[in-house]
Amino acid sequence: MTPLGYQHLIDALHLNVTPLEKVAYTDSSVNRRMDTETRILFPSSVAIEPSLIGHLEFALKHEGVNLEVIDAAFEHIPPTTLVEQLAIKPTGEHIRRACFLWEWLTGRTLEVAPMNNGGYVDLFPTDEYYTAPDPVRSSKFRVRDNALGNPAFCPVVRRRAIPQTPSLDALLAQARDTLAALHDPELHRRAVAYLYLSETRSSYAIESETPSFDKQERFVQLLQRAGEAGEVNEAWLVGLQNAIVRDVYSQEASYRHQQNWLEDSSGRVSFFPAPADDLDHVMRGWESFINDTRRCPDLLVQAACAAFGFVYLHPFLDGNGRLHRFLIQHVLTRSPLLEPGTLVPVSAVISKNIPIYGALLTAFSRPVTTLWDYRRGDQGPIVIRSPGSRAYRFLRADREVAFLHEMIKQAVQDEIPRELAYLKGYDAAFAQLNDEFDLPQKDLSALIRMIQSNNGTLSLHRRRQYGHLPRSVLDRIEQVTREMFDAADMPPES
Repeated sequence: MTPLGYQHLIDALHLNVTPLEKVAYTDSSVNRRMDTETRILFPSSVAIEPSLIGHLEFALKHEGVNLEVIDAAFEHIPPTTLVEQLAIKPTGEHIRRACFLWEWLTGRTLEVAPMNNGGYVDLFPTDEYYTAPDPVRSSKFRVRDNALGNPAFCPVVRRRAIPQTPSLDALLAQARDTLAALHDPELHRRAVAYLYLSETRSSYAIESETPSFDKQERFVQLLQRAGEAGEVNEAWLVGLQNAIVRDVYSQEASYRHQQNWLEDSSGRVSFFPAPADDLDHVMRGWESFINDTRRCPDLLVQAACAAFGFVYLHPFLDGNGRLHRFLIQHVLTRSPLLEPGTLVPVSAVISKNIPIYGALLTAFSRPVTTLWDYRRGDQGPIVIRSPGSRAYRFLRADREVAFLHEMIKQAVQDEIPRELAYLKGYDAAFAQLNDEFDLPQKDLSALIRMIQSNNGTLSLHRRRQYGHLPRSVLDRIEQVTREMFDAADMPPES
């Protein structure tokens, strides 16, 4: 089998890029295109011009748009070869797209005359990719620029990655209606406050940290800023980062200017974020993406790409994970279907799906980190050569979009009803037991929470802790707590 298209470019030019999800080959055993899990097989007779430009055109036609490989290849392909191919096929769809991409990615100009007539072609095929609904027409090559982002940060999402049912709008409407069903204004206020608290504790729990009361309050205040007016920019993000990090020594004044990395328990580098020397440029592109709701109006796509793009870029030395999850809320609150001041407890669901979340992050971090050339030093890795920022700039976000949709679905359909049922069950148990027993309210509240968190029973350890109370009293508190939470119809953990 002989590699074609992108893989041919990678092999011929020795490109340092992340591995392709599917590799195209010619195979004498097939007589038509066949797709497998990891390969695209073509018959040996497939039409392809045996040159770098020929393989690039083939890839654009048959394999989609891989901006990372194309950007890397353009460092080696002389622009004159593009000009020559365009002169041979002036109306060729894929050479026109290639020429447009060369100018778009490099910021330079090809010395060719603009096309005076002819139909326009989409940069990204709209039947395969989620694209900007109002593309910008480039008359020079007759190409419609329908990319979701810009050359500094342009995530790519295939349409098949976006679940159609239930839609994000349907889920957010369900969340709104569930909260609206709480006709008691005080219960509604407490329910919203509980969602904020749950999201805060879960965001810290994901990083195996239990926040102090002060940190908890600061993060709640941070969440309340989700959706606030104004542009997302460096100064705004620095202010958020300063509000949530552990201490003043971790507070940043700007995006980082040094390389950082993550290590596993053995001290081995598990992830290199984007190179520091290119970070400012990439973050300006990322800022443009999250602020431009016209090129990417789908909030699910924008939330996933912006939030995961942020955590992969890792623009600060500390606080990136919590800010990444905050940004999900920030984008979702742009929906008119959510009442101001409410949120969807995404982190609460992620904290219950840590293996899936970790696998998602690893699916990006592991192949990207292998592109770095480094050696171990006394105080950390010493970078010999970085791959540049293109693997981070051109995020292929199919997995991230599908994951976020699933987390939002679980949050709306399971987590919010469960948290509201908890409040109802707690209120009913507290009201009845407070009438029956003259106990300090803090003790009664703690006992209800302990019993509920322990599947309706008070552990022997806790019974000894409250040994000053008669056994009959503890038994009664246990019984009432079970009954009231059962009556609240609390959904089981998924």
